[in-house]
Formats: sequence, structure tokens, C-alpha cells
Amino acid sequence: MQITDIITSISFILMAIAVTVLAVLRILGLRKAMGTTCQGDIKAMIKRALKQLNVNAEWTSDKDVHTLRFAYQGGHFSIDIRKGQDFATLSYLYFYNAGMDSIENVRAVCNLCNLNADNCRIVYTVDSKESSVDVHYISDIHATREDIGQTLQLAMGEAFRWQNTFSKKLDDIGKDRKGDKEKKVAEMNSEIELMREQEMTHQAEGSEWHESASQPFSLKHVIATTLGLNAIVPIGLTITENETAKTISDTNDILGMNVHAMLIDDGKFKCKSAFAKLDFYDPRDLSQERHLMMDLEADGQTKDTLYYRVTLSVSPTSRNSDTDINSWQRQKKMTSVLLGYDLTPSEDRLAHFNYVWKEAMSKAKNGDEANMTEEEKTLANMQSAHIAKNFHMGKHLYAQRRFHEALGHLTDAYHELEDKWAQGDRGCHDSLWETAYLVACCHMALGQYEMACFYIQATAPFDIGKFTKVYVNCLVNNKDFRALDAINILLDELDHLQGNDFIGDDDDDDEQYEPSNTQLDSFISFVRRRKAYLLVSLGRYDEAKTILTAMLKEPENSDFALNELAYIQKNK
Repeated sequence: MQITDIITSISFILMAIAVTVLAVLRILGLRKAMGTTCQGDIKAMIKRALKQLNVNAEWTSDKDVHTLRFAYQGGHFSIDIRKGQDFATLSYLYFYNAGMDSIENVRAVCNLCNLNADNCRIVYTVDSKESSVDVHYISDIHATREDIGQTLQLAMGEAFRWQNTFSKKLDDIGKDRKGDKEKKVAEMNSEIELMREQEMTHQAEGSEWHESASQPFSLKHVIATTLGLNAIVPIGLTITENETAKTISDTNDILGMNVHAMLIDDGKFKCKSAFAKLDFYDPRDLSQERHLMMDLEADGQTKDTLYYRVTLSVSPTSRNSDTDINSWQRQKKMTSVLLGYDLTPSEDRLAHFNYVWKEAMSKAKNGDEANMTEEEKTLANMQSAHIAKNFHMGKHLYAQRRFHEALGHLTDAYHELEDKWAQGDRGCHDSLWETAYLVACCHMALGQYEMACFYIQATAPFDIGKFTKVYVNCLVNNKDFRALDAINILLDELDHLQGNDFIGDDDDDDEQYEPSNTQLDSFISFVRRRKAYLLVSLGRYDEAKTILTAMLKEPENSDFALNELAYIQKNK
């Protein structure tokens, strides 16, 4: 190539670069001019739109931002117009105000609203001085000269709609979380009740430690039952509660005093603890003054019962020339018992039962089975007020997780139904099975798996329902040697059922029971999970992994499989 051709090529290249640079500069200048024009145009359009709405606005400017504030239908709005943007931003800054204790609920509702909003955002800020949370509505206004007024009016209408929606949803979440809180409190109360009742049932001093306003425990009864002090001669009783002490000297007043009165007044704990000192003579030695210390502590409550603990200690006498080291006067006497002060009279519970019983009998007599509740149907089938009362009381106590108390009633009902069956009354089998099921569930909840297994077997032969689930859970939770064989046999039968009709044995007339595919699949998944859990608990990890790996692809079982596989990985 000649030198002239090279120079010509370079000239063309330089010319192209110059043209490109000029074009870029022109575009940048045009955009700058457009930005300035857009800001001014938007400001003018919004002023005209607000004038049409009969709204007076206050304008302020800060560098590249024009802001106007105005009131519209009781709401205080602001609009920001930024240089270089072809839209304006509408803000409803005092959209909602809540206390700091509601911040979690506010956050949740903001997130929920934003998921469903198209052209707006709901945000919140914290006012540390006022200890409050302010919620704000923000929306971008994109409009032309022709529809800016309508667009602005619609955006402000949307602000009010979202304000109403936000308020209602926040109330709903508040109620739900209050319900959750109440549920947790109820669960905690049930747990307290279960633990307290279990302790009272197993106290060495006996299990009958429930009193009430109509049948209170006297001091004489408590010390005689717990310490065997049946014939003491009181000298004086000093009670200290809330840093206030009082002394009782009358013998009858001391022995007849209601123990709960030191802590409880008008169905409530008046103090958390109290202390009492009883000075007395033992009839075996009227020359030696003895001392009994009593410490009383509030120990939780439910809607039906106030629980309190009484710890009693008798000081031994000092040794002297007249007392041997093994003398009864030198023996240490101490015990601690848990008592329950019932707030609900037994008469009220019986009145409720009698009402339900009469309703069940009336509906059964009139052939109104369609409108009977499940409980009423069971009661009607029992045909015995005593059996029905025990079943009714037991079922309600079971629902309250008062398993020990429920067992007393349900076991009595079971044995009475058992007698009816032995006498040839085959019509009571539904009631017998339902009662046996509830007794088994109570024992399961208390970890008494062998007893649970005994009672649930009374419902055999099983179908694919709740009775079989309890039976499998009893075997697995107890690591019974029969568990794995029973599960394998059950799985074989279930596998066969998937291709055949299932004839249940729930009734003497061999009524056909055909579970749906969904029910059958769900039950098979339950049994497989129980098998995998059993294999893991027995340390047979390789066999368990085979089942769990297959479960990973099954939505109903995947979470369970992941947890069990993680456990195996950790412990293998």
C-alpha cells in the first residue's frame, strides 16, 4: 500500500471518530436539556392538576428536588419532583402509627402489602423519641399532560384504600398472634397441670390432695396426714405473709384453720409465699415444747386449680441425759406435699354432663341422629348414666391434657363396658373401642407404652385408621421386639390393598370399608416413617438410609427424611 492510501485511510478514521464524538456530545446535551424541561413540565402539570382538585399546595426547593405538601380529604401528602426524572413521587407520610410493641406485626403487614401492591410501596420508620412506629405510603406518578390529574387522584385514592387494608390486616394479625399467645399460655397451663397432677398422684402421703372452698384442708388434717401428728396440743401459731406477722393462740382456731388461707383469698393467690411456725406439745411428753415450721409456696395455676406446695419440718429435741440418740424425740420429721385448690365446683361439671346426657338421650329417642355430635352419639350408645358420666368427664380431661385424672374416669368406664360385653351385650362395642382408644392415648402421653399397648389391642382387629396408628406408635416408641415384624406385615398387607378392595372388620355385620387412594397412600407413608424411625433408633442405619433416601423424592416425607438422614450422619 502506498503512503497516500495510508494517509487517506487515517483521515477517514479520524473523521468517523470526530462525527461519533459530536453525536455523543449532542445526545448528552439533548438529554440534559430534556431533563430540565421534564422537571419543569411535571411541576407545571401537577400545579394545574391540584388546582383542578381545589387543593392548595406549599412548594419548597432543595438543590435538584422540588417538593410540595398539601392536604387532600383529611390526608397529608407530599410530592417530590427530582431533576432528571420523568416521574414524580407521591408520599403519604403519616399513613399509620403504632406502638413499638407492635413493630413485628407492622413489619409483617408491610411485607404482605408490598407483595400484593403494583405501583406503590409500604414502608415504616421508627420514632425513638416517641417510642412508636410510623408507616408510610409511597407511589410513583407516571403521566402525560392529558391524564396527570386523573392519575394523581387515583394514586391518592389508592393510598386511602391501602390505609384501610393495612389497618384491618394489622388488627387481624394482632388477633391471630394474641390467639397464638393465648394458645401457648393454655399449653403451658396444661403442662403445669399435668406435671403437678402427676406429682400429687405419686406423693408418698397419698394422692387425694384436692380441696375446694366448700371442702378445705384444715391444719389438723394436713399435719396428721403428712407427719402422723394426730393428737398435738397447740400453744401458738405465728403466720408471716407479705412481711406481716400475726399470731393465733386459740387451740380450736389453730387446728381448724384452712391451710390455703395463708396464700389464697377469693380464688386468687394473695401472695407468692408464706411462712408459719407452730409451737405445740406432743402428748407423749408434755414437758417438752416442740416446733413445726411450715413453708408455703404458690406453684402455678390453671383455670380450674390453684396449686401450692407445703413443706413441713419438725425440729428434733436436743440430746440430754434423759433422751437416747435413737429416741422418737430425736427423729427428724420432714415432708413436702403439693396441694390443689379447685376453683370449679364439681356440681358445675356434673350439671354440664347432665345437660349433654339429656340432649343425647332426647335426640336418640326422637331418631335425630343426624344432628347429634360425636360425643352425643357415644353417650347415647352407652345406655348407662354412670358409664356415660365417666366417659364424658374423662374425654374432657383428656382434651385438657389432664391425663392422670382422665385415666381414672376412662378406666372406670372401660371396665364397666367390659362387663357389659362379657354379659353378651355386643351393642356396646363402639363405645368400648373408643374408650379403650382414649385410655391408650392417655398412657401414651405419660410414656406408659406397655399399658397403652394393652388397651389399644382391645380395639383389634384394626383398620387403617387411628387405632392402628396408636398401636404402631406404642410398639415403636417402646422399642418393642414385635415392632419391626408387625410393621413389615402391615406394609405387606397395605401393598396388597393398593390393588384390591379392603374389607374392614369395624362392625359385626362386616360392612365394607373402602379407603380412598389418598387415605391409603397417607397411611402407608405413616407406617414407612415409623419403620425408618425404628431402624434409626435401633442403630440399623444402612437399612434406614435405603428407606429415607427414597422418601427424599416424596413431598409428604421429604422433611422427615432429611432430619433423620442428618441424625444418621451425625451419629454414624
